[in-house]
Amino acid sequence: SSAVRLSSAFDSASRMSFYRALSKSLLRTMAAERAVVPWYHQEMQMTPFEQFCKANIYPLWFKYVKGPFERYQYEHMIAELRGHGLMLDDQLNDKEPVIERALELLPHDLIVGRYRRLMRAQEMMAKKLHLPLAEQNYDPMIPYMAPSIEEAKFQLQEEQELLQFHPWDRRLFSGHTTGLGESTPYSTFMTW
Repeated sequence: SSAVRLSSAFDSASRMSFYRALSKSLLRTMAAERAVVPWYHQEMQMTPFEQFCKANIYPLWFKYVKGPFERYQYEHMIAELRGHGLMLDDQLNDKEPVIERALELLPHDLIVGRYRRLMRAQEMMAKKLHLPLAEQNYDPMIPYMAPSIEEAKFQLQEEQELLQFHPWDRRLFSGHTTGLGESTPYSTFMTW
């Protein structure tokens, strides 16, 4: 019986040493793989053609094509907003969960002002009218909803953490997607 006990102890010791040796070899090979720096962390060397383009062509492209076009788009958007008496934040989609929550957090006077601006703009668009020039002298780019939007993001994230919903592989509320599973912007899929 002592021989049986001795042989079973020897078998378990040999099995342990095999698994220990296996784990050590796996760790050695994985350490070599982990030491490789991913391509997006490596410093990229530009070719001579890319250096030439960056030094000579891109400045001209931005100065004469991209810059003026973006300036035109910006000025056109400002003119449209002023013509109908709107702010940029008035155009945010109130069906998005973050904006919906932010509207609940807004002070009453801002909510009333937003509603009146939207109704006035709707009526003017229907009648094909614009605001008088004397009333168009304001800055439509003031982000009056920004503090409420940030607070809404924190509240929604806290609620999802309390519900134990952790999308670790996604960024929450980036751009027009919430990061909670939808694949198209403005589809407003949420967990509640």
